[in-house]
Amino acid sequence: MRLMALALAILLLAMLPAARAQATCYSSRASIDVAGDLSLWAAYNVTRAPALIVLPATSPVAYQAVENGTTPLPVSYNGTDLEVAVDEPGIVNVSYLTLQATSKAGDLWQAQLYMPCEGWLVMPPGSAPVQASPLPIQVSYTDSSPELLLPEGQVSVDYMLSPITTTPAPVTTTSSTPTATVTRHPAGSEYYMVAAVAAVIAAVAAFLGLRAARGSKEREAAGPENALDDRDRAILDALARRGGEATASDLMKDTGIPKTPMYRRLSKLEGMGYIDEYMKGGVKVYRCRRPSCR
Repeated sequence: MRLMALALAILLLAMLPAARAQATCYSSRASIDVAGDLSLWAAYNVTRAPALIVLPATSPVAYQAVENGTTPLPVSYNGTDLEVAVDEPGIVNVSYLTLQATSKAGDLWQAQLYMPCEGWLVMPPGSAPVQASPLPIQVSYTDSSPELLLPEGQVSVDYMLSPITTTPAPVTTTSSTPTATVTRHPAGSEYYMVAAVAAVIAAVAAFLGLRAARGSKEREAAGPENALDDRDRAILDALARRGGEATASDLMKDTGIPKTPMYRRLSKLEGMGYIDEYMKGGVKVYRCRRPSCR
């Protein structure tokens, strides 16, 4: 079966332009969480088979999934693209998660992604978009999350995150000085974006002194053992209970940790030398590098 799938993929690569023409992206949606992790989903209409779906994903992919209806399909990642060989017409859903699509310089975040067709990018709650290239077709807000309707192609979005603030309790005074009442009127989306950015910059400036003072102490205390928290240890314990190797789905089931935090922590543990990964039967498996994952 694997040899047949490989032969089909080679055949599709040979007839790449014709194969791509039979698979058209008609809907896409991306989202960025507060940690900077990016997930993207795209739906393709495959009118004739065989066909090859190629979804650019230039950032390293931590998780990928493809299905034709409810049937999982094999997918390969070559470092720049997700490639899916489809042997039956129908609707194919492709999704992936990457932990490295965003970068941070000072207090400014930048996201780089490829939209396979026109679709929405959902920004983190409380964030303020500063600039986007190309310009969004439309900007809207759902609760505190900006949503940008973006065209097909490579996209770059700069944004800032609002720091968490608390509202002080009201103070009662005996002063007889008259108090002016200020009525705030709703502003348009352009004014809202500018005002939000200004508020973020002011708040960040107020916190810089405190962050700088804490930074050196935190770096001194962050040794290899202190870098592991309860969730990291829960993942390692679950791996040990499963004989030293398991899939991400197994670990999510054992620990109750959601998908995005799970892949972020697996990447962290791999970088620290606790685990490594390999492909087994077309599925990514994580295994202990050290005895009992310790």
